[in-house]
Amino acid sequence: MKAPAFLFYTGDFLSSPDVQLMEAHEVGAYCLLLFNSWQSDRPGYLTADENRLRRTARLTQAQWADSRELLLGKFPLAADEPTLRYNPRLVQEAIKQTTKRERLAANGRKGGRPEKQMLSENNPPASQNPSGKQMLATDKQKLSSEKQLPPKEKANEKAFNFSFNTSNEVEEGADAPPPEPTRLERKKIATPTLAEVQAYAAELHSGSADAQAEAAAFHDHYESNGWRVSGKTPMADWRASFRGWMRRRPQFQAAIPHGNGQAAPPARARTAPKSADPSRWS
Repeated sequence: MKAPAFLFYTGDFLSSPDVQLMEAHEVGAYCLLLFNSWQSDRPGYLTADENRLRRTARLTQAQWADSRELLLGKFPLAADEPTLRYNPRLVQEAIKQTTKRERLAANGRKGGRPEKQMLSENNPPASQNPSGKQMLATDKQKLSSEKQLPPKEKANEKAFNFSFNTSNEVEEGADAPPPEPTRLERKKIATPTLAEVQAYAAELHSGSADAQAEAAAFHDHYESNGWRVSGKTPMADWRASFRGWMRRRPQFQAAIPHGNGQAAPPARARTAPKSADPSRWS
């Protein structure tokens, strides 16, 4: 099988002293000779006929006369075949690629696992290996020869691979520390009773007559919405929420008395009053 390409090391090509001495048309002629030699039946080789070489390089007779010595120096005559010229670097590259293809083909004929086969072939018999290395190599070979499941089937096998503890195992693990709470369990809080809220209100505002009423309002409000802040987020600390409730108490109370038979606003609004400015959008 003919290799379709070869590695072209641009750094080596440009730093070559011979390439640095070439004119532009000579560099093109050299590249054409390299490419055609790789595409020949014997990669790296070209015919020794100078007329054909000149035509392959696409040079005029005058150009070939001036450049033949420099170009032919890159393609010396083959020692085993005087009718051929070759490029040493391309021949090395062809040998390298052929060796690699043969090695890959040999590995494929062996099943694509040469290392494991070499391991089994190089293991000495048990009589010559009393230390147990033969048994270890055999176990490794058994493990490597087991059928490999696809990722999806392997995941299913792992999901259904349950392990059950006996009664003795349960008793031995009874003293083990309890498992850490899950993320949802950490979010849950112990909701306070009305008595707890009123006791905390009496502790904070012992001289306030409205503290107990506010504690009852606070408890009723959050008990009705599942102890969630703004009806969405679970409350993390009800004591902190109650302190904020009491701090915001003045702004929700009616500060100006209403007369002339006008109805007074409720004693407490559950939301802050909005601005009367019509330019506001919220």
